[in-house]
Amino acid sequence: LSFEDMQIAQIIGSAETRLPYSVRTLEWLNEHARCMDNIRPGNSTIRQAGRGAFATRHIWKGGLVAPGPVLHIANKTALNLYGIREDGERDADNVVGKQLILNYCFGHKRSTVILCPYTSPSAYINHDGESPNARVVWATESTPNHNHDWLEEDVDFLKLKNKIGLSLNFVATRDIKPGEEVFIDYGPEWEEAWDKHVNGWSAPPDSEDYASATFLQKDMMMPLRTASEQKLKPYPDNVVFYCHYSYSPELSEFEGPWSWEDEWVHLPMTPCKIVSREAQGGDDEGNTYYYYTTVMLNEDELEELGDGGVIYMEYNIPSSENHILTNVPRWAIEIRDKLYAKDEFMSNAFRQEMMMPDDVFPETWKNIQE
Repeated sequence: LSFEDMQIAQIIGSAETRLPYSVRTLEWLNEHARCMDNIRPGNSTIRQAGRGAFATRHIWKGGLVAPGPVLHIANKTALNLYGIREDGERDADNVVGKQLILNYCFGHKRSTVILCPYTSPSAYINHDGESPNARVVWATESTPNHNHDWLEEDVDFLKLKNKIGLSLNFVATRDIKPGEEVFIDYGPEWEEAWDKHVNGWSAPPDSEDYASATFLQKDMMMPLRTASEQKLKPYPDNVVFYCHYSYSPELSEFEGPWSWEDEWVHLPMTPCKIVSREAQGGDDEGNTYYYYTTVMLNEDELEELGDGGVIYMEYNIPSSENHILTNVPRWAIEIRDKLYAKDEFMSNAFRQEMMMPDDVFPETWKNIQE
């Protein structure tokens, strides 16, 4: 910064200097601003629904629950997943599923357009087809980055717009009390698709062997099995260990093994294999503290994780090298699911966009004939 910049910052403030227009007047905020903290995530009151959105304060009928700037996709087939031909190319005639993001987008049965909100609070709002307390509407014309005139254009116009330019609002349909869960109606088409999915779903053949990595990770006193112990008592196929490590070619010039240092906790997590385990002390409750020797997985070993398990780091460890860490505490090792091993990535997982109310969805976007 120059001396002149510092003088300006002293007068108008550092925030305004570094990011112009980041400081607004109260009048501007009253006219344009939308609160992001009217809802918070929490465990849903719906059984097995995961997380939900809960009001942090009293929200009056007609009041803003959450803003929802959206990414528009003119043709929802862009979210299709395709099979692979023998030559490794995409088989455009074999649709095998749809991307997970579809579950968090809005659409209409008579349109190819889908709208995907990208603010995190709104993603937690669950479905209630009988007594919702909120609904989606378009943001006001004065909302920044919302082009209200786009709602009068057709789908071909949207195809030409490669930038964010639309925004929704989630508004209360009645007074919502602090701590109350917020619901919207996803629409009858969504509900029909969900019922069909539930009635037709069946567990995969290997489901009895599945164990949640999150559940295993919570037990920090449980001794982790070494690679040799896993030959007799293996972990489920979905489980993999991660350790803090960052490889660079310069490390090849130094001989390991390296002894764990607590400041390495800031390094990224990399797949690893447990070679040995040693008990070192304990607590007054009789729990034993274990420390581990781990081998960071090299390029060849990463492939052994199975389909979708390969991790492409900035630099892969050469297959001719073993990078070993010793005295690694249990808290520095994470048990995770392999990539795409969780329930939401199963081939028969639920995929269905939420349906926007017919009176809200633009008529000019309804490009599918009934």
